[in-house]
Amino acid sequence: MTKKNYKHLSETERLKIYALLFEGYSLQKIAESISRHKSTIYRELSRNCGKIGYRPDFASQQYLLRRRYQLSKIDRNEEIRNHILEKLKEGWSSEQIAGRLKREQGYTVVSYETIYQYIYSPSGKVLKLHQYLRKKRPYRYPRIRRKRRKANPDKMSIHERSEDVNNRESFGHWEGDLILFQKTKTNVLTLRERKTRFLIGIKNANRKAKETSKSLINYMSEKVDMMNSLTLDNDPAFAEYKGMAESLQSDIYFCDPYKSYQKGAIENGNRLIREKLPKRANIDHISQNRIEEIMNKLNRRPMKVLGFLSPKEAFLQERFFRGNL
Repeated sequence: MTKKNYKHLSETERLKIYALLFEGYSLQKIAESISRHKSTIYRELSRNCGKIGYRPDFASQQYLLRRRYQLSKIDRNEEIRNHILEKLKEGWSSEQIAGRLKREQGYTVVSYETIYQYIYSPSGKVLKLHQYLRKKRPYRYPRIRRKRRKANPDKMSIHERSEDVNNRESFGHWEGDLILFQKTKTNVLTLRERKTRFLIGIKNANRKAKETSKSLINYMSEKVDMMNSLTLDNDPAFAEYKGMAESLQSDIYFCDPYKSYQKGAIENGNRLIREKLPKRANIDHISQNRIEEIMNKLNRRPMKVLGFLSPKEAFLQERFFRGNL
């Protein structure tokens, strides 16, 4: 049995329906003349008749209005809507709301994508629901399909790291990244030691590979004893990795293309740094000493994962008292 594909009525078909109605044709005869089912004609007339009867121009306008804005599942269900609004105000994400509902009900009540669509729908915009999201964006970024970048076979892959590095069992293995700012080439090169979560920030004049390599080597030249490896993403700023590896006497590993989340320690560290150095900050007027003050404050915060030691305390223990290097 073949599946029939339903097609919406065209403007030409609506004009023909109007003309045949004017001539007194029955609904069955109209349906046969345009090769449609009788129920299609019945629905068209019941939905799109105005005060003066059926008009093809008015019918087309009504059709377009329905296509443009249809009530979502959340708009139609007051109980679900109120629950979602309550949890958004409590700081829950769309994924947390949808996941918890599924866990409690045993089936998917509403997907997190449907919740996102509702937040940015006309109803959601009236309520300004975006203000309850973590990033508080008043609009959604479009999904862009990027061209896949091939991995450089000369680079050491993150998959070549040993298990003791992956499991944070040994000291001296770092992750690196760049924090960028608006309207300036100046950036901050950030490093984080994986085991102790110790953070370093280095003011970097621009994103060029030679300058980035120079900044890292100059800052770490007297600290090479505490760096056994460095994991980076595939930013062109790190193209001089061979020179960095030689000068720092360290192995340099690279994440898979477009998978910077594989170096999650520094990604999480950058979020903390962003609270003190937002994208709009005038980094050109911020000194290296000030950057180090910010790093020191972050490194003095106790962390549950470190047994409530601070990263600085854990770092000093590893470097000077345990002699693991």
